[in-house]
Amino acid sequence: MLLQGQWPHGLPLLIAWLKDKANITAVSKLPDDMASRLPLVMVSPAPGGGQGDGYTRTRSLDIDVFAADWKSMSEITGKIEAAVFRLSGDGNQYGYVDSSSITEFSQTAYERAANVLRCTATASLSMRPKTSLK
Repeated sequence: MLLQGQWPHGLPLLIAWLKDKANITAVSKLPDDMASRLPLVMVSPAPGGGQGDGYTRTRSLDIDVFAADWKSMSEITGKIEAAVFRLSGDGNQYGYVDSSSITEFSQTAYERAANVLRCTATASLSMRPKTSLK
């Protein structure tokens, strides 16, 4: 049998998962009016990942959370962590995730707005290609 297909891209998969399972609207690019949309979640490709056993590939994604205060930061980062853990052994229209993990959120400097907090974590999604067998 010849394996044909490609690995899912983690970006649309994770953005849709956060929307569907955690009611979090994430973006892949910061909007100009960010301060009026807090808390805001941005997902972007991150360094790392690679080839696993067999056909498994791990995709790494940075998750940046911007918030006006620590209370809202804590609420949204907690929802994100739970959603990423629930993604293991599940998926959506963009692909299936064998396993998922997330680092601890840590504060990151954000110089565009002094009154905005920023925390970042990296999610890792292990996936197999979407395939057809011939």
